[in-house]
Amino acid sequence: MNIKRVKQGAKITFWNGVYMILFGLILIIFVKSNMMRNFKSFDQLWGFFQRYNPDIAYLFWLYNIIVGIFLISEGIVIMYLSDFILKRKEKMTWVVLFLSGIISWAGLLTVSIMFKNNVLILMSLFGWATFILGMLLPIRYYIEKNYREY
Repeated sequence: MNIKRVKQGAKITFWNGVYMILFGLILIIFVKSNMMRNFKSFDQLWGFFQRYNPDIAYLFWLYNIIVGIFLISEGIVIMYLSDFILKRKEKMTWVVLFLSGIISWAGLLTVSIMFKNNVLILMSLFGWATFILGMLLPIRYYIEKNYREY
């Protein structure tokens, strides 16, 4: 039963990695729409900011694209580690996956909340929740598994 939960959790986190890649692509493709939503929290319109501060607006635009690229690369890491867990079920791989996923999703959720961007908040919350579900399913297996101490 515990091995079955490890496989279920790894499959959930694998698809969570695919979702993170798609999320990153959405950030890159819809960069203009995303910047307009982000600037609503500053009570300034993106168009005016872009017109009067084009150099700084370009930096914000590049930052948004860099976050999308980061999400794509982190999604690949999550997929790779999840696949590794499916094959070997090692505790250290699970710990690395847990830390990298929690830091990534929690950071993304925090930034989305700070920008008050409801679309990104919902997408980040869904990704964070599915990642947590994928991590909690096999936790009993890794806690109860006996390892030799060196």
